[in-house]
Amino acid sequence: MLEDPQEQEAPVQVCMICEQAGKEGIHILSQFICLECEREIVNTGVDDDLYDYFVERMRALWRDLANREPDLSGPTYS
Repeated sequence: MLEDPQEQEAPVQVCMICEQAGKEGIHILSQFICLECEREIVNTGVDDDLYDYFVERMRALWRDLANREPDLSGPTYS
């Protein structure tokens, strides 16, 4: 019997913030942020000690993107 695609489990991914495996969360560019870290980021104020850590992790994401080779192949159309 075929599985309903909506019943399939989400793949386990590694969070770019806490580096723990998770199934639920968000993707920013090519990186995964687990649900717990997403909530923590949203609820962290600028005066919180974790704020600077989260900012640095986001900078690392942008640095990674800037260091990638550009995709010059252009769009593909069917």
